[in-house]
Amino acid sequence: MIRIAKIINTRGLKGECKLNLYTDQPEVRFSKGNTLYLEEKTPLTVVKYSEYKGFGYVLFEEITSIEQAEVLKNQTLYLPEDQLGELEDDDEFYYSQLNGCTVYNQNHENIGQVIDILETGANLVLRVQEKDKTYLLPFVKAHVKAVDPEKKIIEIEEMVGLR
Repeated sequence: MIRIAKIINTRGLKGECKLNLYTDQPEVRFSKGNTLYLEEKTPLTVVKYSEYKGFGYVLFEEITSIEQAEVLKNQTLYLPEDQLGELEDDDEFYYSQLNGCTVYNQNHENIGQVIDILETGANLVLRVQEKDKTYLLPFVKAHVKAVDPEKKIIEIEEMVGLR
């Protein structure tokens, strides 16, 4: 399951939920009729979705009152991986495919594990943890030589001063 949003509040009296979004395609993920899973367990069917000021707002078929929506605060919504769809390019990856990958340098040394992904505007940056320290790795072709999301491995050309 892939985490796509967190319910942070309610809106209105009919049970609409305010969302902090973690997905880059909310209009697809929250299409009318889609089934999402609350805390990876409880299925919820999307009735209506909108966005306002960077937040998502969703109404679920199963939630019909503000009281029911209040109970959902601080819970996370998930989407089954098989509903993600195929990416157009071989050089594109879902964040969930990169998170948890082990990073190896050109000498085949294990230099840590991806623990977070940051969006900087120009390119993605991977936060890599190696024992007690973390460092930032630009996710660009100049440094990243290969990614195998099935084996959870990223091979890089380590630059001077990275660690």
